Amino acid sequence: MQSQKEVITMENIENNKSEERLGLKEKVSYAIGDTANNLTFAMVTTYLLVFYTDVFGITAAAVGTLFLVARIWDAVNDPMMGALIDRYGRNNPEGRFRPYMKWAGIPVVVMAVLLFITPDFPYTGKLIYAYITYILFGMAYTAINIPYGSLASVMTRNPVDRSALSSFRGLGSMVGMFAVGVLVIPLVSLFPSEQIGYPAVVAMFGVVAVICYFVTYKNTKERIKPVESAKPEKMNFKMFTRVVKNGPFLALSIMSFFILMAMLINQSVGLFYFTYNLGNQMLFPIYNVLNIVGTVVIVLFIPKLAAKFGKKTITLAGFLVGTIAMALLFILPTTPLTVFTLLVIGMLGIMVPNMLVWAFISDVIDYGEWKTGVRQEGTTYSMYSFMRKMSQAAAGFVAAMGLAVIGYVPNVEQTLDTLIGIEVMMVLFPAIACLICFLIFKFGYTLDDKKFEKIAADLSDK
Repeated sequence: MQSQKEVITMENIENNKSEERLGLKEKVSYAIGDTANNLTFAMVTTYLLVFYTDVFGITAAAVGTLFLVARIWDAVNDPMMGALIDRYGRNNPEGRFRPYMKWAGIPVVVMAVLLFITPDFPYTGKLIYAYITYILFGMAYTAINIPYGSLASVMTRNPVDRSALSSFRGLGSMVGMFAVGVLVIPLVSLFPSEQIGYPAVVAMFGVVAVICYFVTYKNTKERIKPVESAKPEKMNFKMFTRVVKNGPFLALSIMSFFILMAMLINQSVGLFYFTYNLGNQMLFPIYNVLNIVGTVVIVLFIPKLAAKFGKKTITLAGFLVGTIAMALLFILPTTPLTVFTLLVIGMLGIMVPNMLVWAFISDVIDYGEWKTGVRQEGTTYSMYSFMRKMSQAAAGFVAAMGLAVIGYVPNVEQTLDTLIGIEVMMVLFPAIACLICFLIFKFGYTLDDKKFEKIAADLSDK
């Protein structure tokens, strides 16, 4: 048996590890994991709607139903995956989350390629194929995204490093989105047809994604360990009710539902907006370039701003910027100048809270442990991911059904009512969503940085 002195020494070592500062290499390596995520996920959210309607050949209404059904099922998978990790992932010497980075990206890439293949089936056969491949893609993505998201919460407990890690993840995400937003259309145009071009481009991105996941696995560490008990907790309903009773978690989840929905609808109709409202689809890659440049600049300042003003304060500021810029763009005439100025500013305002959200989720995991005595990274993150997947379901349904309601017809000049409808989804809805998020986070998220300092100190003492 270990002596009391040996036990205390081991506890001190673990505490010191949890406070160990992260180096640049580890932050970048973690960020690269979200680059990998978005080489497939952003491809789906940005191009799958237009691919289904204009290339694959199914109606916008059918796509809306598909997105709603498949993503609700996908959302249900997330809590199950998180609970499985919390229950069975504690005995791996490489950690609970890192091992997934080695292999789970491969099925995601395979399913992403299959999503963009156009089989020579009749309409009903195409619809069945779309349902099967889209549902399987969502399940495969869950198997990599839940461990990846949970990994950040066990890399450090230092609040400055958590903000930095969240910013780097946001930057990594934007690099993936940048590659997808800027390169896809030009690369697809190099092939004889879009039916060949889309799956070929996804396959190229997929190879890069698998390499990026391995870099994340190789260069990150899990420093925070769960409190071990003589007998690990069996999977039960209490694992979920503990998380639901976490007030800051609920506020964060509801806020994320609306802000992600705004971003995804904006992404989904972006190519439609630039093609028909501005008359030039090649402006879409330029818009994405401006977004990534602005995001890189923001990432450089977020850790310092968060340290000075607090994560919550700059998150609320981001929502205000998004609300004002998007509302002005809807009121002012639609020109390249107003679009590139106000749309980019509005999206950068939205990106600030979207990048910091990963630091907040690590905080609410610690808060849950402090409040209940049980640490549940997998279950907490997966239930948070459940809310995000529900947002994805709603966004996909609204975007696709919105096109059907406003009378969108592929590959023809659109009516004035249709153009206004596209602008509402692209600009007005994000403005309203930002205002809702501001109110939710202002009054619902009570876990400020000062309170978290006490929580972190109590957990370290424990």
